[in-house]
This record gives sequence, C-alpha cells and structure tokens, in this order.
Amino acid sequence: SQALATGLPVITTRHSGLPDQVKDGRSGFLVNEGDYEALAEKIIYMIQHPELWGAFGQFGRHHVEANYNSGTLIEKQVQLYKEILRTVE
Repeated sequence: SQALATGLPVITTRHSGLPDQVKDGRSGFLVNEGDYEALAEKIIYMIQHPELWGAFGQFGRHHVEANYNSGTLIEKQVQLYKEILRTVE
C-alpha cells in the first residue's frame, strides 16, 4: 500500500495480501510469482503507455486513502473484535 500511496502505478506478484491492494488493470498489474516473462511484458507495456501512469496512480492512491487510512483500519479492527466476541458469548 505504500507504493500505491505515492500515486505511482505498481507491478507486483500475486503474493500474500498484494492482490487485495493492487487492483489489476486499474492501479497496476499483478503477475504470477516466478513468471518473469509476464513481469517483463507488463513493465514494457507501462513504459510504452505512459498515459496510463496518471490514471493508475490516481486510482491506487484513492484506493489506499479509502481503505487503508488509520480510521478505516481501526474501525475494521473493532468490527473484527465485536464479531469474535459474539461467537464466544
């Protein structure tokens, strides 16, 4: 999310929580781990299409601001605790 917050497009792998943060084709691109050809293709594509940088970067920054700010994260944490407590009662 830190890379997205800078307003730059991101090219990364489908690893861990990254697909939740990077929206493929909207804020950057996701490739399978170890698929170096796909990674190179996406890098070349972005170099050849600099007009997408702004749109991808803007979408990524907006996504991070809307979903990963401290207020949102705290609220999600509180909701999780409430759900856990309901199952324990």
